[in-house]
Amino acid sequence: MSGLSGPAAGEARAAAPPEQVLPDSTVFYAKVNDVTKLREAFRQSQYGQLWNDPAMSAFRDDIKEKLKNASDTLKEKIGVTLKELLEIPQGALAIAAVPQDDPKLPIALAIVADAGQNAARMTEVLDRSTKQLEGAGAKVTTEAFQGGSLHVVQPPQKDAGEGKNDRTPPPLVWTSVGSTFFIGSSANAVKDLAGHAEGRSTGSLASVDSFAKTQAKTGAAEAQASWFLDISKVLQLVNKANARGGEAQGQQVEFLINELGINGLKSVGGTLALNSGNYNSITKTFFLAPKPTQGLLKVFTLPAVSLRPESWVPAGVASYQTFSWDLDTAYTAINDLANKFQQGMLSVLEQQLAGPEGGQPLSFQKDIFGPLGDRITLISDFKKPIKEDSQRMLLGIALEDSKAFAGTLSRVIELAGASPKKRDFQGTTIYDFDIPVPNIPGQPEGQVQAGVKGPVSLAIAKETLFVTTDTTLLEQILRPGVVPLADNEQYQIVAKELPAKVSGLTFVRPDEQARLSYDMIKSGQFEKALRAGMAASASRAGQAPPELPKIIDPDKLPDFSVFAKYLTLGGSYSVSDDDGFLSTGFTLRRNNP
Repeated sequence: MSGLSGPAAGEARAAAPPEQVLPDSTVFYAKVNDVTKLREAFRQSQYGQLWNDPAMSAFRDDIKEKLKNASDTLKEKIGVTLKELLEIPQGALAIAAVPQDDPKLPIALAIVADAGQNAARMTEVLDRSTKQLEGAGAKVTTEAFQGGSLHVVQPPQKDAGEGKNDRTPPPLVWTSVGSTFFIGSSANAVKDLAGHAEGRSTGSLASVDSFAKTQAKTGAAEAQASWFLDISKVLQLVNKANARGGEAQGQQVEFLINELGINGLKSVGGTLALNSGNYNSITKTFFLAPKPTQGLLKVFTLPAVSLRPESWVPAGVASYQTFSWDLDTAYTAINDLANKFQQGMLSVLEQQLAGPEGGQPLSFQKDIFGPLGDRITLISDFKKPIKEDSQRMLLGIALEDSKAFAGTLSRVIELAGASPKKRDFQGTTIYDFDIPVPNIPGQPEGQVQAGVKGPVSLAIAKETLFVTTDTTLLEQILRPGVVPLADNEQYQIVAKELPAKVSGLTFVRPDEQARLSYDMIKSGQFEKALRAGMAASASRAGQAPPELPKIIDPDKLPDFSVFAKYLTLGGSYSVSDDDGFLSTGFTLRRNNP
């Protein structure tokens, strides 16, 4: 067991959390707080219950049989099956990307894994893997490090082809301290992590303000998994990489990032929890962008308000999404941004938007942004019977001045030289636009047509601009007597989980979407579409289509009713505050009242 570090290997002490071991220069981090607890949470969740349902036995056995050869090969080479390998980690498991002062390898990947009582087995697996790689031509060196051993496995150079420099792949480096294993693509990085196995007194990832704020906002301490991306450090790496191409190029990229306001987005991170409280699953994602924001970030000003489904939204929708958007602020931000690159750019564009007979040009602020409201909504449902092309979608944009925007719409149609079909329905004028289907080279015949259904229909009614690719849904909304989603019992169950004021919310009934996916897999249409897409991509690249193993046997799938038992209502909500933007998504437990 050469990977164990002397006396520390036998000590029973709690490993330091990976965020206290990793340096404050870490760019990306993903962590499972406790692998054993995550496995148990999955088993108890509806996903785990579905997988272990007796009706799934034929499907499970088929998947296991397909993986048997790979698992047996793994057992022969490193001494454990695939299942046993996945069960080795017992505590925290983290994957990170750490910058290096090396132009050939500017980013090192690192894994910090606590094997707990499986430390000896983990060492055996790594020892045998090292010997397998050595037998395949890798150069293996071992050096003493902190009373243990540091293993460096250097794969052979890859032939880049005639006229090109051969590329040396990064090494695989590993060692351990106690039951914690450190694996990475840089010897210096692994030494640094192992040297701080008990945590850093200063300069750790945990001490970074953006990381700490993200952990607090997303409730990382209570979640089973979390992740973090330091965007400010990513931008620094981009600037550094561009600077190698010349000082002027580096300065130009940095200027563009600052002018667009992208540097205002400091980081993004999130969490996942299964089988927690009222939730079968819950995810949180936080974008750290402290106010005041500028540039592109200011365009997307999403104030938290009291949102409730509009009265025109039918109770039977499969999904409902809505968010508030301060479009007046958005216009100001767009205008300010445009002026940074060319003073009066929007005014110049407006002068080109005069009708064929001349006259007053279209004003972005007065004619477009002015009449618009501050809310955008998207709904979808499925025509019965549910088939591949049965989904209906409709976009609704709130209007503050319907009459003014009706005039704007007429002028836009005139400027575009469009000639939609106009018809009256329930006292509302519907515009039907025939949209030509693009002919994309290399696209399988019929694939685009299946995804694009015309005509596109527009209408202004109920203080809303409606846009849809299925006019039957629009007509349903325009008819009187629509039973609203807001009064629906299922929506009200989800609404109990929503704060009083939000920037956006969604409501999802998963059964119809799941039914569509199930039918596509069961009929073979999913596999056919996947193969067609891969063949098209290969054709455009001038390559032969790759072989795609058949993982799922449709004949082994149980009836859809088995899956339906485990499908529950879900939704999400987002809230914008002075620190940034927090989005929370969830599915409810089956027994949620």
